[in-house]
Amino acid sequence: MSKVHRTDWQRQQKQLSKQQKSRDLASWALTAPALFWLIIFFLVPYLIVVIYSFLTPDIYDVKFEFSMDAYRQAFNPDYLRTLFQSFKLATFTTLLCLLLGFPVAYYIARAKDKTKNTLLVFIIIPFWTNLIIRIFSWRIFLAYNGVLNDVLMNIGLISQPLEIMRTDLAVILVMVYVYLPYMILPLYSVLEKLDFTLLHAAMDLGANEVKAFFNITLPLSIEGIFAGSLLVFIPALGAYLIPQLVGNQRTLYLGQVITYKIKNIPRNWPMASALSLTLLFFVAIMLIILFTLYKHRRNRGHV
Repeated sequence: MSKVHRTDWQRQQKQLSKQQKSRDLASWALTAPALFWLIIFFLVPYLIVVIYSFLTPDIYDVKFEFSMDAYRQAFNPDYLRTLFQSFKLATFTTLLCLLLGFPVAYYIARAKDKTKNTLLVFIIIPFWTNLIIRIFSWRIFLAYNGVLNDVLMNIGLISQPLEIMRTDLAVILVMVYVYLPYMILPLYSVLEKLDFTLLHAAMDLGANEVKAFFNITLPLSIEGIFAGSLLVFIPALGAYLIPQLVGNQRTLYLGQVITYKIKNIPRNWPMASALSLTLLFFVAIMLIILFTLYKHRRNRGHV
């Protein structure tokens, strides 16, 4: 390489380096507000929760004395049973949302554009109403003298009102109603991109509709299933408002227990913090396992 060419090459490298630095600086400038927001309103509160979990409870607040009692109590069989109840509720809610949401998302994805837009509006409409109002509407609907019992009695299916309110069934019904859109929308976004000619090709090659669904549609929609399940399972796991308003006090879920530890006197902030972090730990472990399985399956599919 001649001296002139070497000089031109070095000049080009310096120019590329300056452009890269300016792009990096612009990227940092764009991400700085969101990063600042996450640090102040996400990381700092979590650090406070971590610190509080190692303190000693007082009647109204905490004593700044190191203690592991909160974590020892968090693994008490009673609290583990509450954690299991919360996992069971979140699992049932997620499975029901998937079973109900997949056909709806599939139908919307295959519908005509005008019908598709109308159906999507109907899916989004519940978000326009306050959550508490929607839950109280279900209380009226499921009450002992409510709309559902009146309709069932008027058509002769039952002779006396059913006790639906303040049961686990009522909690699951309202949970599925609230979180179903969170399952439908991610599934729809994946199914809309699906090449439906693959289904016709599979049927031309001898596969029936069931085989085509399990061999083509379901594997190609796994990302939507994964995203929708996370959007439903995680908030359902720590749900407080729905179990509190339509559930009973015989079956307490972890969100209710954490709230009672903070609200009732004597307050137990360390216990509430330890239960929250224990729940976070179990969810993180579960997500790592699921993500590892999903990544392994995707890598195997590319091979």
